[in-house]
Amino acid sequence: MLDLTQLDQPAMLRLAHDPATTPEQLQALAAWLKLIQAPHSIEPSTSLHYLTTLAPQGPLAIFLEQGNASPVAEALVTNPNIPALIALEFAAAVPAAFFANPALDSWLLANPDLFRQIEPLHVLQLLRHANIPAPSLTLIQTLSHEMSQTVGLHAGSKPTLAADWYAQYQTYQQQVSLPTAETTIVLQELLSLKAISEPMLGWLRQSSLEQHQRLFTQNSASSMPTFEPQTLDFSPKYATLLDAPLAQRLLVAHSNDLKGLAILAEDDDPKIRLVVAKNPATPRTVHQLLELDDVQHVRAALASNPSITPKLLLTLARDYSWSAVPIRLAAARNPVATSEILALLAQDQASLVRQTVLQNQHVSPEIRQQVLQRALIEALYALDPWLHMLASAHPDTPIEHLAKAVNSPWWLGRAALAENPSCPRAVLEQLANDGNCYVRKLAQQRLQQG
Repeated sequence: MLDLTQLDQPAMLRLAHDPATTPEQLQALAAWLKLIQAPHSIEPSTSLHYLTTLAPQGPLAIFLEQGNASPVAEALVTNPNIPALIALEFAAAVPAAFFANPALDSWLLANPDLFRQIEPLHVLQLLRHANIPAPSLTLIQTLSHEMSQTVGLHAGSKPTLAADWYAQYQTYQQQVSLPTAETTIVLQELLSLKAISEPMLGWLRQSSLEQHQRLFTQNSASSMPTFEPQTLDFSPKYATLLDAPLAQRLLVAHSNDLKGLAILAEDDDPKIRLVVAKNPATPRTVHQLLELDDVQHVRAALASNPSITPKLLLTLARDYSWSAVPIRLAAARNPVATSEILALLAQDQASLVRQTVLQNQHVSPEIRQQVLQRALIEALYALDPWLHMLASAHPDTPIEHLAKAVNSPWWLGRAALAENPSCPRAVLEQLANDGNCYVRKLAQQRLQQG
């Protein structure tokens, strides 16, 4: 039995190249490659910094990462003994090797529906490759309307462009479906950041869908209401305060009676504890107890308290669970929030938190830029062609993420990347050999312009 743990890289490469290697051995090698190239983001030991700044940020990440593009994978996919379905798993990462496999014709003869066996976005990624044999293009064209249109714009199908090619390209851009309701929150964030340029903003304004029109009428998030503790005109019996009627306990919870507030911080009713938590008269020594409250909304009320210490507010802002979004929202609104806290929340996974950071009176231009970049990263990795195209075209999308758009399954995303002034030259050189005729032309022009 083949023990891959005993093989070094050169030995694996020889094994993958060898036409005498059995299909079972090639399949084992493929499984080994997928195992050792698993994304860092799924490892339990991965740091939060990696997950929030460098790791894949959305569902499109699995298509943009291209982790299987290695010499061993290329040799593996070129080997005629590899099972067709295993080769398909690597095809989008190493398309040249896949289409160079001498067994490809026999695979397609035996199974004309071969390309239906993989995710459609992976098929679209295959069409990034310029040198696809005509029989394969013909079969891919039958898969769907989108595939047919993409194949029709492939360099192998349409090698030359008319003089008005750029106008035709812009027409294709306008045909991209506008974002769905699921993306409304991120879309609102990008709109508030003025990150949507013309003509894309014009497309949104012309939309007849209510979800898009509502974007232009939504008000910004309201500020936190001012809490003014009342002075009690009586002295409650503290020994029995926890047994007092709800109305009396609420009166004390809204007051500036320090001893009463300390007692009510342990009230059984979370509504009472919530009022105590947001009361600016509540002693800071009591804040330490409320920080450990088992009700999220009590801790959120504490995070809104203008008397909280920045140190404790930072601790609350570091609760990264999705259920703690109200806590982080309150921390983002709090005038006590320091630049460190705002910078942390500017990278939050929740768009609502990032939008709230923008409304804090102490937010700096640098933090605003961080919010913009984080929103663009989310748009880039969204499973939405319109948002992806927007982020691919935006010059403020961080380079380490932007460069991954060269692997985009949507040719309009790669075309937007080719037009982006921030696109690295090395990426432009890849796009200049893209399988799509418009992407090639745009990249070649940019390279000629220097």
